[in-house]
Amino acid sequence: MIILEKPYVSERLVQCILEKQLPVLRNPMAEKLAEEGHALPLYDDKAFIAAYRQRRRLYTMSENALGWVAEHLPDPELLQHINQLKNKADFRRLCRQMYPDFFFLETDVEQLRSLNPSELPFPLVLKPSVGFLSAGVHVVRDAAEWQKAVEDLSGQALASGQGFPEFVLNMRKILLEAYIKGEEYAVDAYFDEEGKPVILNIFHHRFASESDTSDRLYCSSRKLYDRYEAPFTDFLIRTNQALSLRNFPIHIEFRYDGKQAVPIEINPLRFAGFCLNELQTHISGVHPVAAYFEGIRLSKEAMWKGKENDTYSFLVLERPADCADTAVFNGEKFRKDFTEVLEIREVEERSAGVAATVFLRTDTAHESGLDRILHLDMHDYMR
Repeated sequence: MIILEKPYVSERLVQCILEKQLPVLRNPMAEKLAEEGHALPLYDDKAFIAAYRQRRRLYTMSENALGWVAEHLPDPELLQHINQLKNKADFRRLCRQMYPDFFFLETDVEQLRSLNPSELPFPLVLKPSVGFLSAGVHVVRDAAEWQKAVEDLSGQALASGQGFPEFVLNMRKILLEAYIKGEEYAVDAYFDEEGKPVILNIFHHRFASESDTSDRLYCSSRKLYDRYEAPFTDFLIRTNQALSLRNFPIHIEFRYDGKQAVPIEINPLRFAGFCLNELQTHISGVHPVAAYFEGIRLSKEAMWKGKENDTYSFLVLERPADCADTAVFNGEKFRKDFTEVLEIREVEERSAGVAATVFLRTDTAHESGLDRILHLDMHDYMR
């Protein structure tokens, strides 16, 4: 069972659906793809709900689909799990026993100005309690940065919601939480019918600086799997002791300081957005969505055979806010500037704020190119 939605559906995902004949909810995005010539197995609302009652496995490849799930699926347990994960403040409360000393506070955006910064335990992260990508996320290191962050969030709250329903992005409730130290990582995984975790992707989320909150660069490698597959699996086992998820896909982001993994957020019923979880298909040829529906467990030995010294990456290249509506990503220039570009996908949906996503393979000799990507001026790659 799969729900296709904005902002982007890849050709790889469509082919996976056709090959596996996965039931697809009939909605505007699915009908658009059908009109383009894809013979998707479309189900109307009633038929989709009936099929879900039998299969009990669901994948919503975009956060935009969660609104339909909340309104239509007669599964209170599923909705409870979605709300526990999607609301970041609720998630912090759920994990309080695992991290009893972790500071967090939820408040209305209008009440931010009434908080006394001298009483706050900086550094902090401010973000919407219900959010998507890095929208509205601010790292605040001291009282001097507090006022600017409050002003920015107040302005963003007035302009928020364009392109995403409130179930996905709601800027009225703000979560203040302790800045989590350590390197940031992301994992695509699912919990099987027994609640055991199966990891499908491990990514290192790299940043240009400590103040960078962008989603520009995620990397994966055999070295990463060797070091982190075991502790991350253990982390998922402990996390699911509180959540009790079954037949449930997730995309989780967390920081790891070498001793403890602390979750930033867990996104329900999907893997990495914009179909970026398909980096795995470039590495092993296995589609993560197919792995979830068929209960496939990926072996790191088979996955990285012959690629032990390579790094595979996906890039989320932002669309500059001040570029013309007619401007498009200059993929030709990007291919000239970087070696081993595996795939470029332009994003037509302007509200997403993304010009293109890119998949790369980098050998040891060209590792420095990844650092350069973090500092690109995207104006140089628009035409």
